[in-house]
Amino acid sequence: MGEPRRNPISNLQFFRNLPLEITIDILSRLPIRRIAVCKCVCKSWRELLRSREFLDFHLSKSVPGLLIGHDWDPENYRIFEFVDELGLETHDLHYNAVTKFNSMGFTDSSELKGSASGLLFFIRKISNCDSLYICNPITREYIELPYDGIFYSDSRMVTSVFGVSKITRQHKVIRVFHEIDNRRECDTAAHLLSNVTKSICLVYVIGTGLWRSIAPPAPFLYGSRSIGASINGNIHWMVENADGSHCVSCFNIETETFSTFAPPIFPVSKRFLVGLVVLGDCLCACDNTFDEIVIWSMKVYGDDKSWRKEFVVKKDGGYVCDCDDCCQVVFPIKVFKDGDILMAWDEIDMIYYSNKTKSITSFDMVRLDDDDGEGLSAMLHTSSFLSLGSFRKESVSSF
Repeated sequence: MGEPRRNPISNLQFFRNLPLEITIDILSRLPIRRIAVCKCVCKSWRELLRSREFLDFHLSKSVPGLLIGHDWDPENYRIFEFVDELGLETHDLHYNAVTKFNSMGFTDSSELKGSASGLLFFIRKISNCDSLYICNPITREYIELPYDGIFYSDSRMVTSVFGVSKITRQHKVIRVFHEIDNRRECDTAAHLLSNVTKSICLVYVIGTGLWRSIAPPAPFLYGSRSIGASINGNIHWMVENADGSHCVSCFNIETETFSTFAPPIFPVSKRFLVGLVVLGDCLCACDNTFDEIVIWSMKVYGDDKSWRKEFVVKKDGGYVCDCDDCCQVVFPIKVFKDGDILMAWDEIDMIYYSNKTKSITSFDMVRLDDDDGEGLSAMLHTSSFLSLGSFRKESVSSF
């Protein structure tokens, strides 16, 4: 005879007798889908799973997963959990689907521009100004930020990022805008930056309902995919100076101040295909300029003398481009225990490097029928049950 099945009511009573912090610890270890089911068990669990204590503890213990979609296919954004185990037979076994969502529920023709503590940042470009949105794909809530007053003539002179401060845990949207004189030549970075007539930086703290102006950084040219690399409470961009040189621009989300430091020393080339990412607990720079993908890691954060080559991946023929005007930057997303590396090939394709075969393979994560991959968005994302209704002075809607 098999063992008698335990009474579900007895199981529930067992949890009721546990200290609250232990119950929170146990429930926070469950996958996102299981936690959603637990909300339906009883009223007390539903209230517990909505509490700030659970939300903060769950977020602190959660491992980032993968968010992927296409700006031109807003119905097909998907979130995956990573399965980081050794001995998996095929690379696709590294992923478990969590949820799928449709950003058309709150905006169309939008671009995904960032993820922070379970929330996503979208921008909808309308003529020469932007509509900005924050959403939580797990709770299916969103807010539209008030208009910031920025009206631009050249989108290359505007950058927008989203992050969370390290101490106060405030969610902030940062907008940097360099106004230029369009009457003068603006075909190069030097021309653009020499024509800057005014620089502004605006900060919006979610829950305040207001934009604030802070001291802007020096005029830099940001890349078109400058969503920023967030680590240690700072957001980082690889930027171009007026003289054509490059540096890392750093924004401290807590103190709202800018600083710069030097990137690795790269070989001289007419083109510059370098992007910043975070891998594990290190700020990294990925160089796709030549016939190898070279990933540099900053071993001591903030010390620009500590850059070291971490990975060198030989590119197959189909991924080598010798054109001087090539602008395809590679963004590594995850290094797995078996040595595989998941990467986004600019806004075009998802690829992975197989440590077993020493080769690069295209990887269609969302199984799209259309071959046009432009507009690809792929980034780390930590799912959370944080309700946007907890932010005061925000009008929250569902999608």
